[in-house]
Amino acid sequence: MRVLITGIDGFVGSHLAEALIAVGGVDVHGTVMRLDAPLRNIAHLRQSLTLHQADVSDAGRMDELFDELRPDRVLHIAGQAFVPASLDDPMGTFQANLLGGLAVLEAARKVRTHAGGYISLLVVSSGEVYGNAPHLPLTEETPIAPNNPYAASKASIDLIAQQYARFFGVDVVIVRPFNHAGPRQNPSFVVSDFARQFARIRLGMQEPVIHVGNIDVQRDFTDVRDVVRAYWSLFNRRSDEFVFNVASNRAVPIRSILTTLEEHTGLHVQIRQERERIRPYDIPVIVASYDRLHRATGWEPAIPLEQTLRDVYDYWLAGLRATERDAVPRTA
Repeated sequence: MRVLITGIDGFVGSHLAEALIAVGGVDVHGTVMRLDAPLRNIAHLRQSLTLHQADVSDAGRMDELFDELRPDRVLHIAGQAFVPASLDDPMGTFQANLLGGLAVLEAARKVRTHAGGYISLLVVSSGEVYGNAPHLPLTEETPIAPNNPYAASKASIDLIAQQYARFFGVDVVIVRPFNHAGPRQNPSFVVSDFARQFARIRLGMQEPVIHVGNIDVQRDFTDVRDVVRAYWSLFNRRSDEFVFNVASNRAVPIRSILTTLEEHTGLHVQIRQERERIRPYDIPVIVASYDRLHRATGWEPAIPLEQTLRDVYDYWLAGLRATERDAVPRTA
């Protein structure tokens, strides 16, 4: 089976590639913006996959790549995933998330697999599309009401992908993941940020102060390794439905992440809230149901948040130690 992952060198894409290589019998291909970039997230996988230089928002390049590879399954992971970045660069966000998704959908509509069938396509939307909904937990029936440019870009490609399924016959499934975390995540995101700060404190690179934004909000967290397992399971779903939340159905106070990391590390830290880290558009509580996904595939979260936090902290501790070693001048 030939599988194409767009944005394979990103946080989620790298974990997905790792999982598929472990399964075996999968010919894994992936898109990257530049073949000569470091691609640190997939450096350990380079011998087990094939990379293709491509900007997903380039429709001509997508057509060419799909025609060349004729993959059996495509997981469209590439995109701009950070809400604050969408406020700084809304046009870039819409180009990456809307035009990129549309180029992938069009390529899938035009091209058949080598066996002559339709390409099976997974498009990543976001739990952000629901906005500040009045009723919790959020389900796939909750109306879409995005409240920031990132969410609007994801809502747009979500709705467009649904039309490709209904009117063009594209074999597409749309996933709406909520907060997910794990090793290799950019420290712009809260779990990775906090774990990195704790690791810096452990190594004496930072005073024992954790810099935070609003830690009184609650979010629905799932381990990235569970998330990619959910994505893959949906290709064999027992359902005609094609829109699915990927969530834990558990609201976690951000403050409790700090408490868990303190317990794990044995460090006693001061919490310092900073105005520039507070987002005025933050929703107080987000929690979503994964019932539809469970009924269709049997999937449920398997990795507890406590394990995720330990793994992310250990990832940063090892990485910062290696950086520190490399920075030490060597004498002859």
